[in-house]
Amino acid sequence: MKKVNLKNALIALFAFTLLTGSFTACDKDDPVVEEADKTELSALVDECNTLLNSPTLSADFPADAITAFTTVVNAAKTIINDKEATQAQVDALVVQLTQAKEIFLASEYGLIPETALIMGMTFDESVSNNKFETAGKGWTAELTMGPSEIFGENTNLPSFKTGKAGNAIYFSNGSHLRINDYTANDLLGSQLSISAWVKPDSTRAGNYIMSYNYWNSWKFQLQEQNKPFFTIHTNEDGWVDADNQMDFSAPNGEWSHLVVTLNMNTKKLVFYVNGEETMEWDETTKTGLTGTGAFNYETVLPLMIGACTTYEEADAKWDWAWSRTPDGWDGFVGLIDELKMYNIALDAGQVAKLYNDEK
Repeated sequence: MKKVNLKNALIALFAFTLLTGSFTACDKDDPVVEEADKTELSALVDECNTLLNSPTLSADFPADAITAFTTVVNAAKTIINDKEATQAQVDALVVQLTQAKEIFLASEYGLIPETALIMGMTFDESVSNNKFETAGKGWTAELTMGPSEIFGENTNLPSFKTGKAGNAIYFSNGSHLRINDYTANDLLGSQLSISAWVKPDSTRAGNYIMSYNYWNSWKFQLQEQNKPFFTIHTNEDGWVDADNQMDFSAPNGEWSHLVVTLNMNTKKLVFYVNGEETMEWDETTKTGLTGTGAFNYETVLPLMIGACTTYEEADAKWDWAWSRTPDGWDGFVGLIDELKMYNIALDAGQVAKLYNDEK
């Protein structure tokens, strides 16, 4: 967000200039001067007031940018009411306020192109035969029980409960969502972002939010100490395990907004919590960030929401006696809401807007 902060500083500079340098004291013996034409300035102030009176103002712009811009507009109002202001002062203020308006508009949180959405779930979708259609590519998500081989009679389907916005989905006892009709190329590209609101029940190493071929392609989860954790196996056989280095970023029993962004073109992996960047990794700090995308695993597995992988895959491929228990099985326990996946690496402004729109 450094770019936005610089713009805000410029707005503040304009405000300071207006407040300290635009007014010229008038001596009582000065001749009477015809009042300046303020038509253009008044119209510009009206435009600025419209921006500042927007019902979505606080969701669309940073608070410090709003404060700074308001200061400039108020200064303009002062000179409009000053009958002794000269035409030169008014004309100069039109230029300065125009610049301030442009800078303010440039500080708007970034819009995310609709075409960037690969998959979206609000969990308010219409469910039929334990299936619903996702936003974005229109894939089919299927509610699936946890493996009875692990959970026995305690296995169950995911359920819907009151969420961050509308309904959320609740996972327990290995329950999860599966998507089988995805297109692999959509999940193996050079850029990827995952966004979700999570409310975990407990601290677990395997609180999986989303997984594509578990660690053989990529996965996003909460690791020990409730830290967002991302793994990617790249198509140049690079391996990256990374977290945001902040214990209990997502506290148990509370809603937290988590975002991870991956850009294999710039070799950057970034974590955000509640709209704020918390950690950035690059090829110097994570040497495994090689290649142009994720590894295409030899076995075709579902895209998993709330789970690591299928029981059949784990049974066939893993040496995992330690994990054949309800406590050892990797799957999310708690609520997830507003889950989204994009084919771009969201920037800080886009993440902030997403958070503010959803919170």
